[in-house]
Amino acid sequence: MNNSNDLESFSEEVLDTVSKNVLKYRKEKGMTQMQLALEIGMNGGAYLGRAEIRKDNQHFNIKHLAKISKVLEIDICEFFKS
Repeated sequence: MNNSNDLESFSEEVLDTVSKNVLKYRKEKGMTQMQLALEIGMNGGAYLGRAEIRKDNQHFNIKHLAKISKVLEIDICEFFKS
């Protein structure tokens, strides 16, 4: 059985991987943080920018990822690959 530290560490690794992949695929599509943020219905790029680098433990939720995957035309599963 996993202890809570193992689970916490694992979940943080997943969030880090997702953030790195969102950043990678956004750049591959030539979009700015602001452009992507506006496309998914955010008012500005600040949250998205913090989530991409995990500043202050910010991260994307499933709804964000679903929208981002559609905008970037990428399978949502790609965000979870190491």
